[in-house]
Amino acid sequence: MSQTLPEPTEHFVESIREDNVGLFVSFVKNADRFGHVVALVRGEECTPIFVSIEGSKDDEDWPESPPLQEVHLEQRGENTIALLVGKAGESHWSAAVEPTKEPGRIRFSVACRMQGYPIRICSRYGSLLENKVEPTLELDGPWVWKINGAEVCVDVIPQEQFPTPEIPANENGFEVNASLDLEPFPKTIQWIYEIWVR
Repeated sequence: MSQTLPEPTEHFVESIREDNVGLFVSFVKNADRFGHVVALVRGEECTPIFVSIEGSKDDEDWPESPPLQEVHLEQRGENTIALLVGKAGESHWSAAVEPTKEPGRIRFSVACRMQGYPIRICSRYGSLLENKVEPTLELDGPWVWKINGAEVCVDVIPQEQFPTPEIPANENGFEVNASLDLEPFPKTIQWIYEIWVR
């Protein structure tokens, strides 16, 4: 998969452990919306590993990732949190990207307010690694990519009020496919996932 990376901006969230290993998420303007790049940090080395796969303003009402057109950074204690909002068709999206209490881990909380049944509703990522890495799925656990001597993990966070999303993954990336509940439209659904280094 080849994708031209947009110019980086000053918008970013990071979570670094005491051993200087962790994650760096930079938000980049791509046409009418902000995509993001997830990078593995090991000391002075920063390796981009995943990029959100975005749609365009002309492609459809249900793009491949949430169409987030505005980003706001907020300081909470020692951490920076990114709050994002956007719209496509008749649906509205919001997202919060924030470090967790455990250093080296970042949580993505995404919601969509929809008027009708979606064609697709997901967060999709492509791999930026030059040498593709096939992930392994641990029993009742995360997908794991072994990269530069570190293990990068991805998993969904179950919620009682929503069906647990599916999260297929391979050497080309991964996606978080949100599942709909049985509530009538219009309604809001949410999906949460985390990326971390161990």
